[in-house]
Amino acid sequence: MTRTREAAPTVISIVGGEGTRLYPMTLNTPKPLVPICNYPILQRALEMLVMQGCREFIFASKGSFNTTRLREYFKWGVGFSKRLNIDDVIFKYQPNYADKGNADAVRYCMGYYNVNGDVLVISGDGILDIDINQLMGEHTKKGALMTVALKEVDDVSMYGAADIDADGRINRFVEKPAPGTEPSHLVNMGIYVLSPEICDVFDSADALQLSDFGRDVIPYLSDNDYKIYGYITKGYWSDVGTPSMYLKATQDMLHSRVAGERYRAIYGSGKYKKNQWISRSTIERNDMSKIEIGDHTVIGRHCEIKNGVKIEESSIGSSCWIGEGTVITGSVVMDFTNIGKNVQLNNCIVGEYAVIEDNCVVDGDMPIEFSDGLKGAAPVIGGEVTLLEGSIIGSRKRVAPIHESHRIFSTGKFVDLGYDSNNVYFIEKI
Repeated sequence: MTRTREAAPTVISIVGGEGTRLYPMTLNTPKPLVPICNYPILQRALEMLVMQGCREFIFASKGSFNTTRLREYFKWGVGFSKRLNIDDVIFKYQPNYADKGNADAVRYCMGYYNVNGDVLVISGDGILDIDINQLMGEHTKKGALMTVALKEVDDVSMYGAADIDADGRINRFVEKPAPGTEPSHLVNMGIYVLSPEICDVFDSADALQLSDFGRDVIPYLSDNDYKIYGYITKGYWSDVGTPSMYLKATQDMLHSRVAGERYRAIYGSGKYKKNQWISRSTIERNDMSKIEIGDHTVIGRHCEIKNGVKIEESSIGSSCWIGEGTVITGSVVMDFTNIGKNVQLNNCIVGEYAVIEDNCVVDGDMPIEFSDGLKGAAPVIGGEVTLLEGSIIGSRKRVAPIHESHRIFSTGKFVDLGYDSNNVYFIEKI
């Protein structure tokens, strides 16, 4: 059942994070606009919500880089509406306000746009499938001030974990608990329903420091006996926080593990065969009988693919050139990428406008120097990188243009592995 227009909440999408854990993927692209199966991450979430009746969206973003890029892509909602054949989707943007955190950004946007009904807050950098009817219904039935969507996971160390009673009320909440100290394995998905009365709490004298939902707001409300509840969902969710998580979410979409009924164009246009989605323009410009395309594969528009290429369980962007004898498995190749002859890409990510010269190997399952034997940690070749002929890149390694070095290492999150004339090589600290 689709929610009626009148009952649908205003949606505020938190899109202000820098996404440094995804470097170099997010050096020049805001995390919500990073493509997953050739459509931006945020677009996936917005489509799911629009299909359930949501029409008004506010992007709670901070800074020119995030806000202007989001506006350039989504504009004011007209193009988005046309694509879904819906007339009245409205996008609004956070003004030039230096918020102190995600909760402060939501508080400001609610006031600026005079939002006086229920608000659905979502993270703009995750893939999710959630039934809005059920979530909003539980929030209303319990008369909650705030409802937090929760998901049971094995490792809670990267998230906030909640202890709830039999009725779902949150008794205690711990942000990123140390192993052995977690109150439960129910983690905060970054999806909240807020009643308009939350503004009174934000404005109260003893709540002026409520800048972040996980660190401040949820503990404050639970500690002060406000009606804050958890809503446990079985629906799909991935916060796409690291290259390996991004690659896993891509595989989940390619293997139809994300429920499809609330999405449109999950895999892109052009179904070619079962479990294969290839743009018609790519099919028309290539001799498909001389290319081996496996299951769970997406290929975008206007790609040129030479003879003897093998592609399976991968997402290929648009306007890509792939040389003879190249093998691509379990990987993501973004738009405008040139890949030479006899290249091997496995369990890896290649950014836009990259050039991978002949005979290169980029393999996330190959533990080599500096990998500490850690397999499956996806290597990333950043946008505009040229990987020289015969290069070998194993698990954990990342490559970016050399001019981005200071920006990368100023975060304190990465280890420098060295340079060549074009690139910097690095890994994330463990």
